[in-house]
Amino acid sequence: MSPCGSQQFTSERADELAVHLAKYRRILLMGEMGVGKSTLALKLLNLLSSRTDHCYLLELDPGTPPFGIPGTVSLSRKGENGDNGLIRQDYHALCTLDAARFRLPLILAARRLLSLVDKKSHKNPIVLIDSPGVVRGVGGAEMLMALAEVLDVDIIVVLYRENTPIPLANELSALQVPVLCLPASPEARAFTRLEKLERRLKLWEQFLADSSEETFLLNQFNILGTPPPLEAPEAWKGRQAALLDGVGGTVKMGEVLLLEGGALSLRTVSTGKTTKPISLLIRDAGLNPRNPGSSVIPDDQKYWLETIKRVNTKQTIRRDRVELTSTFITPKTGSRPVFSNFGSAWATLVGGVFGDPLVHVQLRRLKTSLLFDLGDPVRLTARVAHQVSSVFLSHAHIDHINGLTWLLRSRFGPFGPCRIFGPLETISRIESFLDSITWDRIDDKGPIFEVFEIDGAFLRHSRLQPGRKRIDFPELPISDGVILTENSFTVKAAICDHNIPSIAYALIFKQEIKVRKDRLAKANLSPGRWLATLKECIYADTPEVEIELPDKRTAKAGELAKELTIILPGKKLTYAADMADTPDNRKKVIELARSAHTFFCETAFTMEDREKAEATQHLTTLAAMHIAREAGVKRLVPFHFSKRYERNSQSVYDEILSAAGPVEILGHFK
Repeated sequence: MSPCGSQQFTSERADELAVHLAKYRRILLMGEMGVGKSTLALKLLNLLSSRTDHCYLLELDPGTPPFGIPGTVSLSRKGENGDNGLIRQDYHALCTLDAARFRLPLILAARRLLSLVDKKSHKNPIVLIDSPGVVRGVGGAEMLMALAEVLDVDIIVVLYRENTPIPLANELSALQVPVLCLPASPEARAFTRLEKLERRLKLWEQFLADSSEETFLLNQFNILGTPPPLEAPEAWKGRQAALLDGVGGTVKMGEVLLLEGGALSLRTVSTGKTTKPISLLIRDAGLNPRNPGSSVIPDDQKYWLETIKRVNTKQTIRRDRVELTSTFITPKTGSRPVFSNFGSAWATLVGGVFGDPLVHVQLRRLKTSLLFDLGDPVRLTARVAHQVSSVFLSHAHIDHINGLTWLLRSRFGPFGPCRIFGPLETISRIESFLDSITWDRIDDKGPIFEVFEIDGAFLRHSRLQPGRKRIDFPELPISDGVILTENSFTVKAAICDHNIPSIAYALIFKQEIKVRKDRLAKANLSPGRWLATLKECIYADTPEVEIELPDKRTAKAGELAKELTIILPGKKLTYAADMADTPDNRKKVIELARSAHTFFCETAFTMEDREKAEATQHLTTLAAMHIAREAGVKRLVPFHFSKRYERNSQSVYDEILSAAGPVEILGHFK
C-alpha cells in the first residue's frame, strides 16, 4: 500500500507546493540525506512567510544542519539578516551529532521549541519541521512515529529518489495524516564526507566567534548526558558542552578547554537567558584530531567536529583504583542506567545500580522488548511497554514488581498478549491485582496477559484480562530449563532460594546474522525491509521462501543467505536477582550463566557487611564475582546495591574490581 497522496507536485515547483501547504500548520519534511530536503524547507519558508508573519522553521538535524549550530536543534524565522536570511529565535543543545542514537533527547527538545512558538504567536502559526535524514531501520521508524505524534504533525512531505522505494512506507501508511511524496531533483546530491566536515566545522567556528572563557566547579552542577570518565580528563577536552536551566533550556553552550582538579574551563556563548544554570550536558560531539595520513583532508586542518568514540578506561581502573575516588562528586539516589550491547540486542539496567531492578532488552531487528523484573520504569516510555512481548519476574517483593501498574496502564488498546513468567503464585497475584481495580469503562480494550508459573518440571499457564474470566490452560513440560522458545532465541530458568523462590533467567540467541555490505554493494542491492525478511527466513530455517529484491527480481532465502550473510554463534544474557549465597544457588546460576556475554547479577553488600547479606539472603561483592568467574562470563553488570552505599559506591566497585580478573565490569566508577 502506497502512503502517498494523489496530488501531483514536484520539489522544483516549490511555489505550487507552498499554495497547497498553506492550509496546514505542522508540516514535517523527511527524506534521506542529499535529496534536497533542507533546500526545499528554506524555499517553502520564504514563500509561506510572504503569506503570513507567523511562519517558523524547526531545524532538527544536529549533524549536518544547513545553517546555525551543529549539535543543536533550532527554531528560526525569515529575516533580512542572518544565515540564509534567517533569524534564530532559540535553540536547544544536544551536544551530539548522532540524531539516531539520541533520538529521544532530540524529540523532547523539538517539543520544547514548538511550545515556544505557541507562546510567541497569538495566531495559529505555520511550522516547517526539517527532520534529520534518518529514514532506515528502527531508529528511523521510531523517530518518524514519535515526531508525528509528539509535534502534532498534520501533513508529511517526503522527498525520495526516483526508481527507489519510498522510505518508511509502512510507517507512513500507519500514520493518520496526509502524505505527499515528491521525487527529488536530479541535481540533488549528498555532501561528501570532506564537504560535510568542512561545513560543520565552519558553522561551529562561526558560532564560537563571540565566545568567552569561563571556569566552573563540577560539583556546582548535575552532570547529564554521556560524559567521559572523570579519570580521563584528556577525553573532555574539545567536547561540546551546554549549561542548562531547571526546565532543560540552554543558557550557554560551547567547548571544553580543560578539566583539572574538579574545575572545568569552557569557551562559551550565552543565549541571553537570565535563568540560573543547574546542569551541565555533555555527550559525544567534540573535536577529533584529523588523520595525518588522509589524502582528502587539507594539511592546515588539525581538527574536525565529529562524534568522539567512547573512552575505555577499564585497564586504568584496574591498575590504580585509589585515584578513582572523587572528592567533588557525591553519588545521588537514582544512579545512571548501565548499558550492554551484545549484537542482536541492547540491554539496559534502567534504574542503575541503586534503583529497583529492571533490565530492558531491546531486540534490534524485531522492534520487540523483553523485561527482566518490573522495578522502577520511570525512565521508560509507554512506547516501550507497547513493544514488550515478555516479562520475566524473579519474585514478588515490591521492589521487583512495582512497575506492574505502568505496564498495565500503558497497554490499553489494540496490543497483543504480553507474556509474564514468574515463580509459583504469580498467576494468583496478578489476578488479585487486576481484581482490585474497577474496570467499568474499558470494554474489550483491557491488556491481555499470558501468565506462566515456573514449577520445577512444568509451566502453569493462564490467560488474564481485566473484566474477563480467567482461562486456565494445560500445564506445559519444561525440558532442560527452557521456558520459552522463539525463532531467534530461547529463555532458560533456574529456581533459586531467597527464603522464597527467586527465578534466575538466561536469554540465549540461537545465532547472529550479519549482512556482508561488500557483497550487497557488489550485487547492486540496496538495503531495505527485504533483509529483515531474509533474516526471519534464516531464523525460521525456511530456505525455499522466495524473497523480492529491490530490483523486483526474486531469489530463494537459502541462496541469498549463502551469498550475502555471515552467521555467527548467538550470545547469551543471564539475569540473577535476589538470592542467598548457598552452594546450591551458586551451582545453579554458574551453570545458567556459563559463557554468557553479559551477566546481570545482584551485588547487594560489601564483604564488610556480609552478616547483613546472610541475614537478608543476598549476595556479596565477592560471591557475585566468584559466580561470574566460575561461569566464564565476558561482562558482569553488578546491580541492586544496598542504599547504604549511595554516598560511597566506590567501595563496592573496589571490591568487585579487586577480584574481577579477566571479567569486564560495566558500571559507573565514581
